[in-house]
Amino acid sequence: MSKSFAVEVMNKAMADITRVRSNLATHRYGLQLARKQITEIIKMICPKPIGSRWESESKYSLSCSVDGTYCTPVVSFYLDGLDSFKDERLVSKLWFLSNLDGSREASSSDYAAGLNRTYRFSFDRFDVRVDATVKSDSPTCRKVVVSSELVKKDVYAIQCD
Repeated sequence: MSKSFAVEVMNKAMADITRVRSNLATHRYGLQLARKQITEIIKMICPKPIGSRWESESKYSLSCSVDGTYCTPVVSFYLDGLDSFKDERLVSKLWFLSNLDGSREASSSDYAAGLNRTYRFSFDRFDVRVDATVKSDSPTCRKVVVSSELVKKDVYAIQCD
């Protein structure tokens, strides 16, 4: 690898960082407005402090991030260890977010291998995501095989003379 290529890669990375920083600065006012709205939503959904995602005994946590390219804040609520997707902790949060300032529908995606469903809500200045995971020994939800694939896979070894 030549020095000029390495310098070019570093210069590109620095330009990307500068562009993202400039983009965030340009959208600062919108981000501040979104922050106020997000803070109110978090206070209503999480009236008391919660633990970190993997260490919480309540199996409930929260994260918030801002996409540097599109300047879209995303609030993610994680609920783990649910008996079903009809669990009151999940249903109440989904109802609240659906009816917060009118009526909005959530889009959702299922990740069957992990017994996980992700709900997404789009607000004017930010998005909210609710990640719900059902217990593997749930009495009402389970993973079922709906199809199988047989894949031929070559296995290689290095052979030298």
